[in-house]
Amino acid sequence: MTNENLLKKCLLALACLIALVVLLALGGSQWALAQEGNWTEPVAISKPTVISEGPSFSWFPDLAVDEFGSVHVIWCLTIPLGERRGLQEQVGYAHWNGESWSQPNDIVPPSPDIVRNAISADLMGNIHLVFGGSVFDRNYVLYYQKAFPSEAWSARAWSAPHRINQGTSYMGDIAVDSQGVIHVVYDDTLHYAKENELARADTYYRHSTDGGGTWSVPINLYPDPLTGSARPQIEIDSNDMIHVTWDEGWDRLSGEGEPIYSGYTSSADGGETWKPTTVITYPDSTVAQLTAGSDGQNGVMLVWRTTLRNEFFYQWSTDGGNSWDAPSVIPRAFPRPWTIPFDMYDMAADSSGHIHLLVVGRESQDRDAVLGVYHLVWDGDTWSTPERIFASRGLYPEYPKIIVHEGNQLHTAWFTREGSVWDQDVSREVWYSRGQSPAPHQAVTPLPTPTPLPPTATPSPTPTIAPYPTISFEDTGSPDGLYTDADDAFRLAVALSPIALLILIVVVVKTGWMGRTRR
Repeated sequence: MTNENLLKKCLLALACLIALVVLLALGGSQWALAQEGNWTEPVAISKPTVISEGPSFSWFPDLAVDEFGSVHVIWCLTIPLGERRGLQEQVGYAHWNGESWSQPNDIVPPSPDIVRNAISADLMGNIHLVFGGSVFDRNYVLYYQKAFPSEAWSARAWSAPHRINQGTSYMGDIAVDSQGVIHVVYDDTLHYAKENELARADTYYRHSTDGGGTWSVPINLYPDPLTGSARPQIEIDSNDMIHVTWDEGWDRLSGEGEPIYSGYTSSADGGETWKPTTVITYPDSTVAQLTAGSDGQNGVMLVWRTTLRNEFFYQWSTDGGNSWDAPSVIPRAFPRPWTIPFDMYDMAADSSGHIHLLVVGRESQDRDAVLGVYHLVWDGDTWSTPERIFASRGLYPEYPKIIVHEGNQLHTAWFTREGSVWDQDVSREVWYSRGQSPAPHQAVTPLPTPTPLPPTATPSPTPTIAPYPTISFEDTGSPDGLYTDADDAFRLAVALSPIALLILIVVVVKTGWMGRTRR
């Protein structure tokens, strides 16, 4: 091979390398940033399972971890049926057994209306579910069911549905304390509006001490017929103190109103009595997405946003919510622009009492900054630097959830939509990732008293499982362009390309010099 041909081949190879770099950097509408810290690569666990008039959509997830460490994730499964038939709503389900994800499956009968659901696990071998929609009734109704973790993938394994609300309900939340008592909060329209006026929802609470067989009388936590309630959320800390938050002003059931303020209350006696409501109106009367966390040592953290400002706000109490420090801004993190009213934040504490916060946000106030799922930790004095779990150009994350298991194992779920604003037809997927806290491991001790077998389920259509490959933890099902280990090798090649070019020039020059020497 002549020196001239060798030079041409080397230059051609170098040009191909540069073209590949440019193509991968500019091509495609979606790309992702690497997750940070000790988080696993995000897994898409809800690939479309039904094709009718179009692909199904999966959104609004929740998750629970049973006493054996298996992860159970549920979500709203929306299936388009065509222009005339509308939508079909169901509850999607998948679980991770430590090695792989199960096939997604639907676990409740279809509903023509949107389903918002929540899930929790106890220490007696039960998974507890609340779900809404109009499955068995024309109105939006909230139901409770339970199943054994090993059988929760099947709709037939769940107990007969027990109605929780009395009026019309859009969503609820559920938690189980260390004694196995089940606690539920939900929005409901029990009071009636005047003629030609829409009823406004309030936030209600109930509990069951016998595994869901009977329930306490509903308690209206903050009666106000002039404003609607939305986004009820419940957390139970390591001392079994119950913490409840909700938003006031925007009423999801009627669609009326705008966010005004948020409320927080707590109970130290299992929901029998409640503290006066702490009303959050800082820094203006557009507060939304309030969430609460507790370190289990009388430390209570509240986090929220407003619709008018691009900042996260927080307020800290060291005496169980009796008094509060002045509201402050969480540094180095910024919320998404206020375009979609359905997002939420979530918190959970590890065995060291550090509170883990999960939000959808940005690393700058630039409205074009990439949205991501971020993890922050409150150590009792300061917030950690935001840690990115997921961020992807073209995939907009929403509705993050977090659970701490065995003191230091962090489990998270969220969904993504293709588009930053509401669009009925865009694709939506549920994602999962897990992380590790430096807090001490804390073994889970199951309660010795066994729970009676769930009652026989009411007859319902037999669910079908569409063909769907099992997703192992390594096979993430990530969209094209999402960060993988191969990207590290690629970036290393790009970083070394100047050195390779220098070596190439030296080789060519040396080859030419040797040729002249021979001649």
